Amino acid sequence: MFKFKDISDKDKEFDVNNHQLTAKKFFEKRRTAKKVYVFDLRSSEDFEISHLPGAHNLPFEHFEDSIYQMPFSGDIMLYGGGEKELFSAAEILYDNGFDEFSFIDTYESLIGGVDASFIDISLKAQDHIKKLKNESSENNQEVSIIIETKTERKANYSIQLMQLSANFAEHISIDINNIKILVSKESIPYLEGTKVDLNEKGELEAFNPNMSITEISGSVEEQIQFVLDEEVNPMVASHGGVVSLLEVKDQNAYLEFGGGCQGCGMIDVTLKQGVEVMIKAQIPEIEAIYDVTDHAGGNNPYYQPSEK
Repeated sequence: MFKFKDISDKDKEFDVNNHQLTAKKFFEKRRTAKKVYVFDLRSSEDFEISHLPGAHNLPFEHFEDSIYQMPFSGDIMLYGGGEKELFSAAEILYDNGFDEFSFIDTYESLIGGVDASFIDISLKAQDHIKKLKNESSENNQEVSIIIETKTERKANYSIQLMQLSANFAEHISIDINNIKILVSKESIPYLEGTKVDLNEKGELEAFNPNMSITEISGSVEEQIQFVLDEEVNPMVASHGGVVSLLEVKDQNAYLEFGGGCQGCGMIDVTLKQGVEVMIKAQIPEIEAIYDVTDHAGGNNPYYQPSEK
């Protein structure tokens, strides 16, 4: 059963500077922490428009009421909402005995902190880009990385030289060794880890080992198992969890959550915003996902379909 820590003997006032991060430190911690839970405190509408892959939406107005659902093991990371709301959320965590948490004040600050470290362009690719620009008869051409998101953790990547125009007003520019890289603002959350190199044909190619699309085939059961093995379980493994497919019946998938996922207070969020999205996006035959886990040690009290 969930219990808050005894904080009656805390003799230190909350110091926001011990928990507030720069954008670079935020991304670095998210990438390297063994167990990390990222929460977006903006409205559901803003979250739908753009958010960090793997983040859970928890609007600030519901934050304090949901504190009992927060995981005590692992790092909690917060962003969005605004400086005042983030300070308040951080103080709520502190007052309830949480130690391992950090935040950045706004989503805009987070996205604005993107720099050249997010993209790795090989020297061969850099030389090729400069050559193409020198040989081109068009002026004001720059490199554009195009990211087409498919699921929460999958996207297609491409790269091309494009003529600068007013259409690039919604893009950011990243300079890498005198090469200007343009990326749309809505694609920024998926940029970290992007690589640019030459393929076997000597053509420019953009890809992201952590986000690239893999075609799947086989029966519906085999496809779901592939998604669980390649996407879902690596994600929940950081929480000590595992998700298993029990059966597929009438276009419905029945899953069981084990390990750290069994009895977890965040299981509804994990199912709705994580597992369900990953499976449905890649396997359109599936209409509903059911969690049949015995979370409370009874007789499957959560035998309910996720909302469509």
